[in-house]
Amino acid sequence: MPGQASFLTSEASPPERSWRLDLAAEYIAAQFRRAGLEPAGDDGYFQTAKSSLSGRDMKSFELKLANGAGVLAVGAEQATFGFQISGVQLWALDAEPTLAGAGLVKAVFKDGASLDSFTREQLQGKVVMTEFPTFPRGDRARGFQLLGAENEFMAKAHALGVPLVIAFDRESARGRGAGSVRLVDPESKGRQSPLGDKPTAPLLFVHGTQGAQFFDALPAGMGPATVTFRAPSRIETPVSLRNVAGLLRGSDPLLRDTYVLVSAHYDHLGVRDNCAEGDCVFNGANDDGSGTVAVVEIASALSALNPRPKRSILFITFFGEELGLVGSRFYGRNPLVPLSKTVAQVNMEQVGRTDDSEGAQVGRAALTGFDYSTLGALFERAGEASGVVVYKHPTNSDAFFGRSDNQALADVGVPAHTFGVAFEFPDYHAVGDHWEKIDYANMERVIRTVALGTLMIAEDPQAPRWNEANPKTAKYVEAWKKLQGK
Repeated sequence: MPGQASFLTSEASPPERSWRLDLAAEYIAAQFRRAGLEPAGDDGYFQTAKSSLSGRDMKSFELKLANGAGVLAVGAEQATFGFQISGVQLWALDAEPTLAGAGLVKAVFKDGASLDSFTREQLQGKVVMTEFPTFPRGDRARGFQLLGAENEFMAKAHALGVPLVIAFDRESARGRGAGSVRLVDPESKGRQSPLGDKPTAPLLFVHGTQGAQFFDALPAGMGPATVTFRAPSRIETPVSLRNVAGLLRGSDPLLRDTYVLVSAHYDHLGVRDNCAEGDCVFNGANDDGSGTVAVVEIASALSALNPRPKRSILFITFFGEELGLVGSRFYGRNPLVPLSKTVAQVNMEQVGRTDDSEGAQVGRAALTGFDYSTLGALFERAGEASGVVVYKHPTNSDAFFGRSDNQALADVGVPAHTFGVAFEFPDYHAVGDHWEKIDYANMERVIRTVALGTLMIAEDPQAPRWNEANPKTAKYVEAWKKLQGK
């Protein structure tokens, strides 16, 4: 299915979004049926989650900035709420505040301490205006350092009673409005921010030269300028979303009631915001059409074995990974097979392209959290047998452990990792992630490696274990012991 990954789009109506995702789910279910897998969901091959799509109607947006020289009316097309990273919306507008002639305070951003000279009495109920540095998208370490400083700024603004922070973007003329429609999981509090759990003020970016000129003309600190603001109204639409699951029943009388999960996500980012011409669709061929294809192909191969693998294998594709691991977290709370009997999860992300930003990755595959459990060494052996070097990336293997659907199962104690080839590539989370850029020959070798490793897990009476000597696994070991009643 490279080039045909499904998505929840930001520009289609909610029923159309659900319909598009359902098309992909139906296709995957048909492939599981063709492979002879047993239906494993609550509705045939489907595990259904009741949720809602939450967005905002920008038609009701109003922002007017006033100073002694006049009033600047900011259009909805010039506004962006918050900042999104790794599926998490930072500094989001959660309420619907209305401000009429609220005072403006200009704060020159330096770091998280930029507001230390102000008191709560000075800022209570006032809007803070600032300008953040350009985000260094090619430098992850510096980017997260900057985000941390900005998050501290937003947290202090909230603590000082600031209802809204406005920042200016000089580089682009158009914004993204309230952003993509968000999937709201009623059973979860949402994905925790990677920057901490302090409450923060909401952020509104104003794009274009007029807003920047207004900001430049303001004196630093307190002044006579005011803001009138009406938040766009919230719209929520009920929606049903589905994980797709098929079971290959094990052949061993003792081991068939234990399970290996083989998984990938089948959603992607949808349609580019404010895209009027050119390529607007995020096809997601590598992320994660390639992983979805791998799940289907491994299911087809292992179901043809005679005898079948000793342990049972649950093949599952998740919805909503790009929105914060929503589908896999739903599964973790509502497992289709007992978690205490689930010995491992093998997840696959971005196994199709070899043009990694660090250089070609032909004949190589990385495992996230490589030495968090015994599975790293197992897949290393599987790679030796199939001609693929399975390795631990010195930084990314650990850094990316929490960025895919293995995290949801690891959190409940199941030894779980993600297989990948290119951590980042030229079209990562971009519209250019097309099917013709997949290295199909290499992808076949990688899938064979994952299939062999999965079979080795399924055939071995000894279940995989977390590496208790690694301090990074402490919370997973604790969850595993709780799962096993120890």
